[in-house]
Amino acid sequence: MADPFATPVRAYMTTPLVSVPVDAQLDYVLHVLEHRGISCVAVAGADGAPAGIVSTTDLLRAAKFDEAGGRAPRTVLPTGRSAGDIMRTELVAVDEGDSIRAASEAMIRHHIHRVFVRREGRIVGVLSTRDVMKVILELRVAMPLSEVMTTPVTTVDRGDSIDEALAKLDGGNVRGLVVLDGRWPVGVFTHTEAIRARALPHDRRRASVEEIMSYEMLCLDVATPIYRVAGQAIAMQVRRILAVEKRDLRGIVSGYDLARIATRPTPG
Repeated sequence: MADPFATPVRAYMTTPLVSVPVDAQLDYVLHVLEHRGISCVAVAGADGAPAGIVSTTDLLRAAKFDEAGGRAPRTVLPTGRSAGDIMRTELVAVDEGDSIRAASEAMIRHHIHRVFVRREGRIVGVLSTRDVMKVILELRVAMPLSEVMTTPVTTVDRGDSIDEALAKLDGGNVRGLVVLDGRWPVGVFTHTEAIRARALPHDRRRASVEEIMSYEMLCLDVATPIYRVAGQAIAMQVRRILAVEKRDLRGIVSGYDLARIATRPTPG
């Protein structure tokens, strides 16, 4: 059987490349990420070529550093710092003729959600886990959601305080928490919510995490075929799919988990 993930990256990559200037203030970088519905953006150098990347993880680290220094920000992110100050300069890239499988393998190997795409040595686009979802949808990959979900899920109760959610997010070394009402998921608390929470006065952080959580999630039964999972995630522009069974949370799936499908051996 031909490799279903042998299609060249150029067929699914996203262009043009979304980027911010190296001197862009951090609140502007956050605005771009939220407006575009992405978690990472390229930072353009003086020549216009990507010089680095900034993700929500980098922005959260900047907010935490500012707070630790005794300068609780009046704005969401500290002023006076730019994208160039916090960007990471390692850029993982593939050629536009490389396969979706090769690009997905690079994502898994480097624990990232996107790779940049080169054409004749120049970065011209990006292939993200969301783009890989489009391949999964078109190929109608039928394996159940339960086969790719991650367990256990790090959770927080809707009545827990924002400070408790921040502590659990920091201590769990995870990208987000699922907020539960009893046993049923009602929202998520991710790095984006944590960035905004860091700017709140300390007394305000005693409020319920439900007041600041995001509703950006999708709950699907563990038996749902993966191609339907991908299709709904694309249509609803969500990054997290919660796997449930009989109103109980069983696991969580991100675009990163779906990208793993493209790295599996092709059945003979």
